[in-house]
Parts: sequence; C-alpha cells; structure tokens
Amino acid sequence: MIKEKVQVTPWADKSDSDPLHSLCSYLGAFPPSLAKYFIKYFTDENDLVFDPFSGRGTTILESRILNRKSIGSDLNPIALALSKAKSHKLKKKDIIDRIDELESDYDYALYLPEAQSESDEIHLIFHQATIAQLCYLKDILLTSKSDIDEFLIGAILGIMHGGERKDGTSGYLSISMPNTFSMSPEYVRRFVQTKELNRVKRNVFDILKEKVERVFSKHKSPEKESYIFECDAKEISKSEKLKKYQGKVDLILTSPPYLGIVNYAKQNWIRSWFLDSDPIEISEKLDDDLNINQWVQFSKKTLFEFKKMLKPNGVAVFVIGDVAKSKNSVIPLARDFSLMVKENKLFKNVWVFSDYIEGVDKTTRIWGETKGKATATDRIVILSDINPFENNNRINGKSVLTYKLIQESTKHFLG
Repeated sequence: MIKEKVQVTPWADKSDSDPLHSLCSYLGAFPPSLAKYFIKYFTDENDLVFDPFSGRGTTILESRILNRKSIGSDLNPIALALSKAKSHKLKKKDIIDRIDELESDYDYALYLPEAQSESDEIHLIFHQATIAQLCYLKDILLTSKSDIDEFLIGAILGIMHGGERKDGTSGYLSISMPNTFSMSPEYVRRFVQTKELNRVKRNVFDILKEKVERVFSKHKSPEKESYIFECDAKEISKSEKLKKYQGKVDLILTSPPYLGIVNYAKQNWIRSWFLDSDPIEISEKLDDDLNINQWVQFSKKTLFEFKKMLKPNGVAVFVIGDVAKSKNSVIPLARDFSLMVKENKLFKNVWVFSDYIEGVDKTTRIWGETKGKATATDRIVILSDINPFENNNRINGKSVLTYKLIQESTKHFLG
C-alpha cells in the first residue's frame, strides 16, 4: 500500500463552479475546478481541448467558459446526452419558452395507454401521470436536432430520480431514492416495500423549469460551442467526424473508465429507459468492467489513438483513481498506466501528481460500507513530448504546480 503525503492542490477551491456543471450527477466525475486549472495551465484562448471520455461534460463546459475550442466523444448514450446539453450557447428564456410550448401541446389521454404499458419496474419508480409526460417528452425530444431540445434531454436526465425534501416536495420525478445511480429493479422493489413509499404525481414540466432556473442562476452562456461525437476511444482514427481534428489538439483532458468498479450503463438503467437505450447492450460496448491486464491493454490502444489527435507540442492530462483491492491494499492504476507509457515510449515525458479529490460523485461516497473499490486518491498523469512547465506564466499566484513539485511527486510515486 502506497504511503505518501497528499499535497494541497491549486484546484481545491470549488466555490466558483458554474451551476450548469450540476445539471446531472454522474459517477466518477472529477471536479470542474481541476478541469479549469489544467485548461488554463496548458492552453491559451482559442486552443483546442479534447475529452475522449466526455462523461457529463465537465471538460467541455470549462473549455467553453475559458474561451477554448473543444470537442468530446464517448460511447455511452447518457454521457453523450449530458455532454451535448453543455455544448451549446443557450438563453434561459428560450429554454423556458420551449418547455411552455411542450406543455401546451401535451395530451394526457393520448399518452396514458403508452404509460400503462410500461414495465413494472418503471411503475415502481414513477407515478403513472409522470410516466405519461415522460413518454410524451421521449417521443418529441429524442428525434429532435434542436440545440434546446438536446439541452432538455440532459436536464430531464438530471431530474429523473433523487431524494424528497423533508416537506415531501422534490426536485426529482421519482420515489425518494439516490440521484447519482439507479438502484437495481429488485432492490427498488424491496426498497419500496420496506420504506412503504408511494409514487407521488410529479409534474415534469414544473420540475424541469425549476431545474433550468437553478442551473442558469449564475450561468452566463459562453460564446464558444463544442462538438460532441459518438466514438469508441479505441478507434478514434477511424471516425470520419474526428479525422479533421487529428494533429490539431492542444490539450487532452480526461478520466478513463474505472477498473471494474462502475458499470455506467447498468447503474444508470432508469436514465437509459428515457433514452430508449438497452443498458445490457450498452454495457457490452463499454470498457468499464476490465481487470488490471485488460485495462492496461485498453489504455495502450487508446493512447495510440489519442496521440494522433495531439499537436507535436500538445499535452495529455489523465485523472486516474486508485482502486482498493482490500482494506489494506491499493492498486495504483496510474503507476501501471505510466509504466506502460514509458515501456512503449509513447511520450518522452511522464509526470504524476497525487490528489485527494473530495466531495465528488465517487462510488466510495455513495454506498458507504457496501461501497465499490474506488478510493479518495486520484493521480494526475501528465504526458507530453515537450516540457510544458518551462516558462509557463499562464497561472499567477501562490497555488501553482511548479516543475520541482511535479518532479518530486513523480519520483516518489514511480521511483
């Protein structure tokens, strides 16, 4: 087990995070303050940032806020929906007007039969009237190419399920349950019986407008827009849409899938239902249930693809979490990752910085004593064929990662 002093990081202050980041919870997300720091550290305005595991779009949104060009890709429909929701320049008034329009066109009698035909699992979670509204919105939004409708899909995913307030009201549509992940259908059934929960009629349009008001409370939609693509990270070079960006990316900032901890499709089956996605089919496509050897091979394949996207002086930053093998044993994935990079001479320089990421949606914080194997320590792995720390004056102030600090951390971690 690695014993080390965890440094206080320059991105520890999360107080100024844009509220749009909270559009929807997502397992394994890294804090926006981390994305903000490295985007500012390694790029200038109008540089191109790429996140090949775009997740809930943290890198994408921070790039837009900082006036960088950005692209993202993913295979998970939920990740694609959330990243797209944060990729457009939108006005709150236009979004609210669209919700009002959708509500005025809604016909309960027309969608009641469809709601009644939904599975028992869905009826355990939502009131029948709420299901009917969701069926209507699925019918309209999932076939739309409108930027606003893409945003609304992401916003609906964010209100699909979560806890009730003490007074019985809720900012979510479901019975009172966790908002970060979907409990299994069988667990939901037992949960409902044990807690004697009742499905409360929740108006999707009202709660959706409340959500929009919250996330736009301090959000000033940036001018820059992002482009999000469905793509397997192992086959980026085969993507016609991404091909035009090859050799043009200044910074890759991303977090690879966890090592057999988070099955993003199965643990989001309720949101998958809204997207008309089959969690089992999606799970088979995703690389989120690998053992250590498979994970290293996966990382090697994807890194070959990522390097084709970078400029010769580009930088790649990976947030890679440790995995607890047992109570007193930890697998430092970043070490295996870094050694693989060195062995295959993929980049001339490899640096590793250790970070204790607190207060994010990590598996460890969700299940308590029945938690998965994620730990609170993440490693920031920085790869480049140049030394991007030399003459770097982009970040001012005391909280700066110096080259000396990076060297010391890397030496301690890699030996």
